[in-house]
Amino acid sequence: MLDHNFYIKGITMFMLVTKMENPMEEKIEEAVENVEPWQRVPTSVDGAFLVKTPEKGGNKTIMVEINPLNDRRTPMKRRGLFLRQTMELEKFLEVLENESIIELLKALDDLQVRSVTKTPEGIKTLEI
Repeated sequence: MLDHNFYIKGITMFMLVTKMENPMEEKIEEAVENVEPWQRVPTSVDGAFLVKTPEKGGNKTIMVEINPLNDRRTPMKRRGLFLRQTMELEKFLEVLENESIIELLKALDDLQVRSVTKTPEGIKTLEI
């Protein structure tokens, strides 16, 4: 016969060990517990936020939004890059670190610099 008390104690012990093994999960759950869907929860990393999405079918999703801060310490974009898994971050980093992307952005920088010239008074004028 099964000893139900032993079984229940084993499950409880497993749950306790699981929680102790990953305290970050507990911190995340606590951080988003009382926030509205799509509300940003700041983290200790500037430009990284936790975001809870609306529940669907009883499943909740928590994502990390990457949105660097500007000089005024507010997010640079209205919406940043939303990530749910490490694999997504790895794939984005592959693209962002690609030398061709860096060259493309430098070319865009050059185009933007050429379209703005300085007047003798030091005021920038946009060339159209």
